[in-house]
Amino acid sequence: MKREKSKRLNNIRFSNPIIKDEIEILYDTKEKLIFRTYLEADGGQAALHYHSQIMETFKVIKGELTVILNTKKIRLKPNEAAQIKPYDTHQFFNATHQAVVFDVEISPANHILKGLKIFYGLAKEGKVYKSGLPKNILYTAIGLQFMDAYSPNIPRKLQQLGISVLAVIGRVVGAERKLLTKYCN
Repeated sequence: MKREKSKRLNNIRFSNPIIKDEIEILYDTKEKLIFRTYLEADGGQAALHYHSQIMETFKVIKGELTVILNTKKIRLKPNEAAQIKPYDTHQFFNATHQAVVFDVEISPANHILKGLKIFYGLAKEGKVYKSGLPKNILYTAIGLQFMDAYSPNIPRKLQQLGISVLAVIGRVVGAERKLLTKYCN
């Protein structure tokens, strides 16, 4: 049996002023990414989205996290978890006046961490819209492709085509290399 090669990433933290969170990477391999999220009161994701290839699990450590999973609103308390499968539409937010701490486990991890670092870095620099998406469309496509993220409001095939074409253009003009160098090294 082949052992999974892990990267321990102690003290790697980054934050997003749009979502009002900070994440700390706990474990990162190609197969699995685990990070702890510290979400401020009234913080959270702006819109529903889904992933076509990854599974996510949110497990609350402290506080209360609201997760919209498909059409159901779930309130998670400490030691409670929600599992999001591929194509499940979801969104998380903190509807309380106290911070919430929760772990996120993603498998397979693929390039999710790169996408997070890029989107969070751009948000910190004020280069994103209120939705959290980058103002530069090539950066948006590159980040969404890394994160395997899609909107439930647009046909997936159309999104895949647009994201793929724009991400290729981003690679050709050096935008991807610029983002990776600036935010992922």
